[in-house]
Amino acid sequence: MAFRFLSFQRAATRSALLLLLMGAALLTPCHAQQTGAIEIKVPYSLCWGDSPEKIHGMISAVKASETACSEKAPGKLVIEAEGLGIADPLLKKSIFTFRDGSLIEVELLYSEALWDGDKAVDFFDRTRRRIDERYGAGMLLVNKVKETPADPAAPTGSSYTLIIYNWSQPVVALELSFYSMEEKERAFRLVSLRYKTP
Repeated sequence: MAFRFLSFQRAATRSALLLLLMGAALLTPCHAQQTGAIEIKVPYSLCWGDSPEKIHGMISAVKASETACSEKAPGKLVIEAEGLGIADPLLKKSIFTFRDGSLIEVELLYSEALWDGDKAVDFFDRTRRRIDERYGAGMLLVNKVKETPADPAAPTGSSYTLIIYNWSQPVVALELSFYSMEEKERAFRLVSLRYKTP
């Protein structure tokens, strides 16, 4: 039973990341009108162009755990870390992406094993409202609810929900995503904040 749940969670995570990447790659948002809005900042007081060495040093300085460092494509390096949400237990993972040694993206992944559908959606909605208050109204890019996965590895009878909002400024674009994968009594839910160069 535990093995089946872990297999479901791995399939759900793989589907979530695939859908989030597809959503980011296929959709080109228009720049939102952010007149008078606060400037979006890169998390952890980082700047675009920072080096992998700076990220390694930051992770080490706060005694977080670097869980992966891999080259996903020629010139594209990805560093994953856990434990950077010192005051936020819902922050499960931080992902830093580099192109040719320069930071171009930071993604923060939030989840909670005890989230039911209502609690996960409430967390997503509260996060969206806080971002709207700071940066202006976001643009809804994707709104798929209870869809059947196209991934053949997804469990039979499962469904997914994917909702993505975008806020875009000249220097930083921010995407807020909600993903859930459900199959009978099992469910996996994830909220992502993705900061990237526009």
